[in-house]
Amino acid sequence: MLSETGSEHEKVPLQIPMEINRRVSMWIKYFTERQHKMTQRYLERGEALRPHIEAILKESEVPAELYYLAMIESGFVTSAKSRAKAVGVWQFMPGTGRNYGLTVNKTVDERRNWIKATESAAAYLRDLNNVFGSWYLALAAYNAGEHRIVRSIMKGKSRDFWSLAEGDFLPQETMDYVPKFLAAQIVGKNYERLGFKVVLGEEDRWDPWETVAVPSGSRLSDLSKTTGVSLELLKRWNRDLLKGVTPYSKNGTVDIYMPKTEVAKFEAAKEQIAKLKQYESDRGQRLYTGRALGDDKAHGFYVVRRGDNLSSISKKTGTSPRTLMKINGLRKGKIHPGQRLKFYPPSNSTEVEKAVTRKGRGVASKKRKALANE
Repeated sequence: MLSETGSEHEKVPLQIPMEINRRVSMWIKYFTERQHKMTQRYLERGEALRPHIEAILKESEVPAELYYLAMIESGFVTSAKSRAKAVGVWQFMPGTGRNYGLTVNKTVDERRNWIKATESAAAYLRDLNNVFGSWYLALAAYNAGEHRIVRSIMKGKSRDFWSLAEGDFLPQETMDYVPKFLAAQIVGKNYERLGFKVVLGEEDRWDPWETVAVPSGSRLSDLSKTTGVSLELLKRWNRDLLKGVTPYSKNGTVDIYMPKTEVAKFEAAKEQIAKLKQYESDRGQRLYTGRALGDDKAHGFYVVRRGDNLSSISKKTGTSPRTLMKINGLRKGKIHPGQRLKFYPPSNSTEVEKAVTRKGRGVASKKRKALANE
């Protein structure tokens, strides 16, 4: 019989009961024969995440073997999305993700951040096990939903997963789910004996990480330019930031993830990073920071909302309507919802106002001279 732990993995007590039966054997054959190439990809992709995910699971006081649940859920694809709108390595539905502390909206989807999602998945699985008193039923509930499993228990008058499966009291997908998980665990812990060779490239590795506090509303592209940390790396470690912008925070800062090796660059550029402030209107509208092309003065972006006009935006941004029109190339002051307007923060507004005025006077002077020469 195959061993429950492989030579390349740390030996820890197996907290989830192992059973090899007809259903499990069928899935072992599926992984090793029918879908050998696919399984090879899963193993390689997951190997980069394995030590980190297992550490988070252990810290959360759930079995490290639950790592293989992510394998059958997503194949360790951080951006995986199902037809049912489940997203991420752990395939959280929006509602369940929010219930377990994940932010899910149009600009931030923390289901795509495998670190945060793993912490939430561990908490969810721990709760399911506490409710059902069985890891097999907890896994079934993770797949089908706790209410569906409660109804199956009541109909089947049993709390034994295998009895419910044999009695056809579970959805077909859920009947296969637990055997598939057990098979993935056996294959993963014995991959060399089963003909798999896991080769991990440097570009696939996930180094130990830390979080650093940065201004809310700051762009990853600006942080990259300021610190010298590559934009690609920042995006890779913060895939939950769908727009490449840190979300609004009441205390003005947000934590982002990065390898420990890059933290020193952020520390060295702390003062420059602090200048990337977010400006918030009295209506809670987010005002993104940035820099004008070819301009060394920091500016912000205001996103126009329904009911806004240049006068109201002027009060929120501290930039006069005239300057707003000038720097955004607006004709007759026409704006529309969703439009991004550049503005200069109050600290720069006086200087900018003077520059716009000087430019306006220069144009007027040229017009007067032209008329005098006619």
